[in-house]
Formats: sequence, structure tokens, C-alpha cells
Amino acid sequence: MVDLPKTFSKFVAQLSEPKILKGILSFFCLCVAFLSVVGCSSDTRQSTRIPPLPTDDATHRIKVGIEYLTTVIRRSPRSAANYHKRAELYVALREYDRALEDIEEALDISPSNGLFLLTRARVLRQLKKYDEALASARRAEVLQQDTPELYVLLGDLTQQKRQFRQAKLYLAKALQMAPYDGEAYFYTGLLDARQGDTLSGVALMQRALDLKPRFLPAYVELTTIHTRLREYDQAREINRIGLKYFPKESQLHYTRGEMYFTQKRLDSALISYRKAIVFDSTNYMADFYAGIIYLKWNSIPQAIKSFQKVQRFNPKYPQIHFLLGTAYDRVGNLDGSIEQYSLAAEQDPTDWRSKGRLYRAQQRKMYLETYGTLPPAAPEAVAEAEDETTAPEKALDPSRVQIEVLTPNLQLKTKTDTSRNFKIKP
Repeated sequence: MVDLPKTFSKFVAQLSEPKILKGILSFFCLCVAFLSVVGCSSDTRQSTRIPPLPTDDATHRIKVGIEYLTTVIRRSPRSAANYHKRAELYVALREYDRALEDIEEALDISPSNGLFLLTRARVLRQLKKYDEALASARRAEVLQQDTPELYVLLGDLTQQKRQFRQAKLYLAKALQMAPYDGEAYFYTGLLDARQGDTLSGVALMQRALDLKPRFLPAYVELTTIHTRLREYDQAREINRIGLKYFPKESQLHYTRGEMYFTQKRLDSALISYRKAIVFDSTNYMADFYAGIIYLKWNSIPQAIKSFQKVQRFNPKYPQIHFLLGTAYDRVGNLDGSIEQYSLAAEQDPTDWRSKGRLYRAQQRKMYLETYGTLPPAAPEAVAEAEDETTAPEKALDPSRVQIEVLTPNLQLKTKTDTSRNFKIKP
């Protein structure tokens, strides 16, 4: 029979020996150190984790903040910091005109503040006033606003001015200061793609999305690049993820329409273009391609409405006068077609199609005034009508960079006759 009290007394006596007690204390210290290391590493991981998506009431909180700052500004109108804070809130709401007004007020009070100049440059870039944005960003640099955000902004603006070497230096400096800055990777990838290295550009933009999943320009550009490379599965997947984050973003719906348009899936393309217009009524490029689809489907009133809207926003948009003249021609509006063909010929003196259509419309008008009826359509007019709804090449947007895919120019020379070369078109 085991005597439990006696056994327990012996165990306690052994624990009280110096060697054993020292070992227990060492083990206890090791456990505490291990737990603290685990806790620290957990905190480190938590700090580098991608933040959660903003809640539905984030917009409401921003508006409450704007109302509060408005009250404060009324009481103290000479506080530049309050104007700057309200401008940042307007930027979060994408109300860039109001943001610009506030940041201008802040700079009137404190004209040598580098942070205010940086905010002004960011707002001007969103308003597509790139020259003014670059001037403000460079002033901020002179005032020693030494932040990765400034160098990323300068890298983007200088590459738009085709100052590629300087852009690369700015972006390299930004990545040196902030190695995990998603925007720096994106604009570096954009620069590589602009210079012809599309593979590197796509990889860097994808890296940008890994670091910053809610960065809208990366989804737009990657969708566009994959569409131009005819990699439609990748384009569709990137666009789908982007729309999951930004379901009401006009540019994402527009690039989705672009993808379907390239695949000649015009019904799906038109649905996407309509959504792009609903979410941003100023997206006239979506109206332009929607008008082309309407023209192809012979829905002339809708085509005229779309082309007229494009003309209001950008009268110099490529081929807009020609296509609107074509739509007028289809419904027998000879005065309207003559006016539009004349504008197209003035805009591009080498546009022989517009000049030919102008001459034909003038002849038809003369025939109508003489005989009271329109002449029968000439065979060449019928042939042109079948081809005129073919999509024109996409007009380049000078406000952004253009991705160029380099393709080899191959030649084969025969051994029997060295004067004969066979060119292989990629």
C-alpha cells in the first residue's frame, strides 16, 4: 500500500533542492520567452496584413467629417490644415473639383507647404490636368516633401511626358523607400509595358495587386493589356475581380465592353457600355462604341444620340464627324451629313472617305432639289454601307500611356534565288 502523504513529502523535498529548482525556473523562463516571441510575430503579421474592406457606412462617416470640418472652418477660416483635411475627405469621395477648391484655399494661406502641394498634384492628376500636376509635384519635391507617395506621383507624371529615364529614377527611389508599395510596382510595370516589355509590365502590375488588392488602375490596365494580347480568359478574370471590389466603376465596365467588342460579341459589349454610361455619364468613349454597335444594327436614332453626346464632350474625337455624318445619311438628313462630312474633311485633309461622302451627299441634295426625290443608291455606296460599321481602330487617349506589343519581322531567303525574299507576317 503506497503512503501518499509520505510520497508527496519526498517529492516536495526534491523540488526544494537547488539544482532542480534552478532547472524548473529555467524551463519557466523559456516558456515565457517563447510565448512572447509568438505574440510579437503574430502582431507583426497582423500589422502587415491587408486591411479589411471598408464598411457600408464609410461614406456616411466621411460626410459627417466634412460637415464637422465645414463648421470648424466657418469659425476659423484662416486655418490651412482644416481646408487640407476637408480636401482629403473630398478626394476619398472622388469629388475632385471641391477638393481642388479646398486645397487652393489652403495654399493661399500657406503657399510653401509641401504636403499641400502634393495633395494639389494628386487632385490635378485625377482631373487630367497633368502639366499643372507635374509643376505642383516638382515644387513639393523642391520643398523637400520626401515621401514615397510623391516619387510615385512624379514617376507617373514624368512617364506621361515621355521622360522615361527620369520616371524610372523616381519609381526606383519610391521602391527603395517603400519596398511594399503597390502603386510603385504598378507604375513601374506601366513604364515597362510602355517601353515594349509587356511581360515584365504585366508581372509588376500583378505584384501591385497582390500588395494592394483595391487599386483600381491596375485592374483597368491589366484588362486592357490582356484584351490587346487576345488573352480573353485572363482579361475576363482580372475584370471580374476588379468589379467585385468596384461594382459601380465605369472604367471597368468600359474595358469589359472593349473585351467583348474585340471578340465581336456585340450584345454583351453593348450591355457593358450601357453600364459604363450609367455609372459615369461623362464616359463618352463608351457612348462612341455603343454608337458604332447601334449603327451596325441599323438603330439609327440611338446611334445619332450617342455620337452627338461624344461630339459635345470631345469635338475632335477621331472619326466622330464621319460616323455622325453616316448616321445622318442613313435617315436622309442631307444637310446634317454634309455638315459632318465637311467637318471631318477639315479635321483631316487626307480623309478621302469623308471627301467622297461629302461629294456624294452634295450631289444627292442637288438631285433632290431638282427632281423632288432622292436618286437610287449607287453600287459603291451600297458596298461602303456594308463596311462602314466596322469598328475603327481605337483612338489613343493622350492622357494615358499606350501599350505596344512588339512583334518580330521575319524574312526567309531561298538558297536557289537570293533575290527572292518571303516575308512572314506575325
